[in-house]
Parts: sequence; C-alpha cells; structure tokens
Amino acid sequence: MSSLVKAGLLTSRPGVVKPSLAKSPADITLLDVYYAIDEDHNLLHIDDKTNMDCPVGANIQGTLEEAYAKVQADAERSMAQITLAQLVDDLRVRRAKWEMDTQRRTQETE
Repeated sequence: MSSLVKAGLLTSRPGVVKPSLAKSPADITLLDVYYAIDEDHNLLHIDDKTNMDCPVGANIQGTLEEAYAKVQADAERSMAQITLAQLVDDLRVRRAKWEMDTQRRTQETE
C-alpha cells in the first residue's frame, strides 16, 4: 500500500486503517497502478543465464529484447486506456449478475 501512497494514488494517515483514493477513480489508470507497484516496469523478463557457447543462447537476449519492448509498449498503451472507474463498474455489473444467479439457484433448490 505504501507504494500506492508514494505514487499519489492513495492517501493514508499513520495509525488509521482507512486509506482512501487520492484521485477520482476515473483519473487513475491501470498503468498508474502498474507503475506504482512494479519496481522494474517490465512485464516480461529475459533469462540472463543463457549458455553463451550455444548459438541460440548467445543471441536470444537481443532478439527477445526487441520483441519484449514491443509487447511492453503495447501493454502500457492498453493499460493507460483502462481506468479504475471502468474496473469498478465492471465488477459491480458482474457482482449483480452473480447475486441474481445465486438467488435463482437458491430458489430452484427450495
């Protein structure tokens, strides 16, 4: 939680176990949260212990670095388009559906 406070996404007071959002959910993106909690900002990691005597092992890092950089950039662009408000709205819709389904199943078994 401290990383979210440091990133300016949450506010917190010492001794009070009730953090709150520092911004509107519509102004917090998935990318904001990712940057706050992921220290190295890399979704994919390259194994640095490959065998340099192997033709693949000796060259795979460079090949993967380019591919992973593209994946990273694409993912970050996507994350920047998803807000906390959208995630909360989706969760509410799914919860309501779940509650309706649960109620229906309960009525069917009575």
